[in-house]
Amino acid sequence: MADSNGDFVEAIRSDLIKEGYSGQELQKELKSRQAKVKPAVEKMLDDAHKMATGEAKSMSYDEVFGGE
Repeated sequence: MADSNGDFVEAIRSDLIKEGYSGQELQKELKSRQAKVKPAVEKMLDDAHKMATGEAKSMSYDEVFGGE
């Protein structure tokens, strides 16, 4: 699990650098975005469970990713 967490951190850091962050602002924004990862993943898992059990309507590929 630590490897995937490290991968998330590096991906976020890379994006932030591309967005022009550096120094203290980079560190501050990195912490902010890292804090959002776990709740987002937990929500996705909860939504998937609800769809799998019929508690919520499942979504099509196009609904998730947008149709062309």
